[in-house]
Amino acid sequence: MNDLTAFATGGAKVFESVRGDLTGEGRSDVLLVLDPPQTSTEKLGQGPSRHVVLLLRDEAGQLHRASANILIVPCSLCGGVAGDPYAYSRIGKGQFTIVIGGGSRERWTDEYTFTYVGAKKDWFISSAVRKVFDTDTDKEKHVDLTAKELGTVSFADFDPGKLPEVALP
Repeated sequence: MNDLTAFATGGAKVFESVRGDLTGEGRSDVLLVLDPPQTSTEKLGQGPSRHVVLLLRDEAGQLHRASANILIVPCSLCGGVAGDPYAYSRIGKGQFTIVIGGGSRERWTDEYTFTYVGAKKDWFISSAVRKVFDTDTDKEKHVDLTAKELGTVSFADFDPGKLPEVALP
């Protein structure tokens, strides 16, 4: 199956697709960010989160769903005055990074990197960088968390809400 829209089920739409080698095996895999169906009742800061789906290409060249997470990318209205919180995703050999951000006077960004572990046939959080910047005072604070500090958490089980908050004094 190579039609990416086939992986957008339940009324979801493909918001972004990024191609690259998710496992380090030299294939052109895909990271999808899916927009869930919208209703007319969503308000700023409310709405369903986006789904991130990892698709692996098999030896025959067909894509298959390998993993997903519904907690990493907030809703399209959840970035505050800054707008849509989804910034971008990138794929490196055997790893991928998802970047989100938002805010108003205090701008925040979160960058999550996951690395493939072949023995477990899964991706695990390997770093998280959380930043906040005050556009009025130029004060900044950030937290860099490593795999050792984050523990062994798979992509599917990763919940950014369990990470330490980053706030300016």
